[in-house]
Amino acid sequence: MYPISGIGQYTLQLGRALEALLGPGKIFWFGGNSSSDRDDHGDNKDSGLINCIRHRLKDEFRKIPGLKTPVHAWRNNQFRSYTRGIKPSLYHETNYVPFYFEYGPTIITVCDLSFVRHPEWHPSDRVKYFEKYCLKKVSQMEAVITISAFSKDEMLNLLNVDRAKIYVTPLGVGRSFMPNGKRMQGLPDQYILFLGNLEPRKNLQSLLTAYRSLPRNLRDRYPLVIAGAKAWPTNKLGKAFCSPQKDEKIVLTGYVPQVLLPDLYRGASLFVYPSLYEGFGLPVIEAMACGVPVLASNTTSLPEVVGDAGMLVNPYNVDELREGMIKLLEDEKMRIEMSDRGLERAKLFSWEKCAKETLAVYEKVLGERR
Repeated sequence: MYPISGIGQYTLQLGRALEALLGPGKIFWFGGNSSSDRDDHGDNKDSGLINCIRHRLKDEFRKIPGLKTPVHAWRNNQFRSYTRGIKPSLYHETNYVPFYFEYGPTIITVCDLSFVRHPEWHPSDRVKYFEKYCLKKVSQMEAVITISAFSKDEMLNLLNVDRAKIYVTPLGVGRSFMPNGKRMQGLPDQYILFLGNLEPRKNLQSLLTAYRSLPRNLRDRYPLVIAGAKAWPTNKLGKAFCSPQKDEKIVLTGYVPQVLLPDLYRGASLFVYPSLYEGFGLPVIEAMACGVPVLASNTTSLPEVVGDAGMLVNPYNVDELREGMIKLLEDEKMRIEMSDRGLERAKLFSWEKCAKETLAVYEKVLGERR
C-alpha cells in the first residue's frame, strides 16, 4: 500500500463508501482491506518502515523483464482460490486487469487509456501487459466503468466496446479536505504546489521552466513545492528532476502520505497541475476543497473536472503557463474568486456519490443476469 495514489486511492475510498452504504460483510477485499491505509499512513513508524521496504522490493522486481506474466498467473490462482471460498455474486476489478471469475458478472474500471494513446509515457512492460490482459478482455466484460466523459470517449474511439456497457462514475474528495485545519510542517509559509506521481505525462519539465522564468520577486515570495513519488527512474525523467540549484526556491518533498495531504494543500497559495493527459485529475478537486486556487491544463479530462472554478492553460505553452501563475499570484481579487468557486465546485464530488453510482451499475448488471 506504500505509496498509495491514483487507482489505489480510488479503490480504497470507493470500497469504504460501498461498505458504508451496504453494511458489513457485503464487500470482500482481495489483496488488502479498508483498514490498510490507516495502518500505512498513521503514526506507527514500524508499519511505515515495513511498507517502505515492501515498496522498494516491489519496485526492484518490476525492473525484471517479462516478470509481469508469471506474477499475473500466480495472482490469478490466488484470486480463484480466494473466491472459491466465498463465492461472491459480482467481481469488480478496479485496476484494469481482471482475473478469472466464474461465479457472476465481472466489471472493470479503466481510468484512462494513456498507455494506448501515449505508450511512450509508460514502461514498455506495462504497455505489453495491459495490451495482453486488459485490451483483449475489455469487450468481454459485462460493464466497464470509467471516471470521466473524456475517458468514455477515448474508449469509444480506441477500443471495440459497446457504448451501452460503459458507465461514467466521477471520483470523489474526502471530508478531511477542507480549508480549515493544520498545515504541513517543514514547508515555507506560502508556496506554489504541484502534487502527483513524478512521471513524463505530468509535464514537470514545463512547470519548472515556467517557474524559473517568473519574476524574481515572485520566486522569492512563493517557492515551488513538488510532492509525489518517482514513478519513473530519475535518469528517464529528464532535466526536470536534476537537483535544484542552491539559490533556487524549489522543494522536493517526495511521497506525502494520504493523511497529510489536506495539510499540504492548505499551505499552498496556488495549485498548479500542467498534466498532459488525465483520466480525471483528482488533485485539482482536492486542492479546490481546501480552498486553494487552481491553474490546470486545458486538455483531456481536466476542463470537465475544473469547470469554471480554475484557470485553464495550454500545457504545451510555457509562456501561457508562466503568465497564468503570475496572474493568479498577483491578482488577489481573482485568487479569492477562484478559491470561492473551487470550494463550491468540490462539493459536487464525493465518494458517497461515486459509490452510489457504482452500486447502480452493479444492480443493473446483476438484474440483467436474472
